[in-house]
Amino acid sequence: MSRKTQKFIVYLMLACMLLTTLLAGISMWF
Repeated sequence: MSRKTQKFIVYLMLACMLLTTLLAGISMWF
C-alpha cells in the first residue's frame, strides 16, 4: 500500500467520524 493510499484512508475515516458526529448531533436536536 502506497503512502498516498494510506493518507487517503486516514482522511476518509476522519470524514466518516465527523459525519456521524454531525448526524448524531442533528438527531439529538430534532
